[in-house]
Amino acid sequence: MTVFDKLLAAFGLNKPSQNAAPKKGDDLASMRALVRKRQRLQDAFIVSDKMIKPRPCTLLDMTPLGGAVEIWDETLKAGLLTGEVTLYLPADRKEVVCAVKWRRDNSYGLKFLTPMREPTRAYR
Repeated sequence: MTVFDKLLAAFGLNKPSQNAAPKKGDDLASMRALVRKRQRLQDAFIVSDKMIKPRPCTLLDMTPLGGAVEIWDETLKAGLLTGEVTLYLPADRKEVVCAVKWRRDNSYGLKFLTPMREPTRAYR
């Protein structure tokens, strides 16, 4: 053990060995590569090529790889949100192309396919 490792151990900053078994108190959520953190609820718009106009929704949570939204319009047919959809965040004035990964009632899980970009159309 080097002097540097001893200092790290003294301050509790040493890395656990890779062979060490997980502690009993560790939960699976903390061991995930990207932990989904609940964001403040943000207004957003979602649109696909099959829709005439963007539909308002609420961004529930988000990671760098995707997010979950709840669509306000209960009469929206699920078939309109197949394939690629675009999510627009007016607070950031950015949009992102997404793929729908799951659906539960009016909530949809989205996987981001592109990075955030400037809007390509008018929303509202």
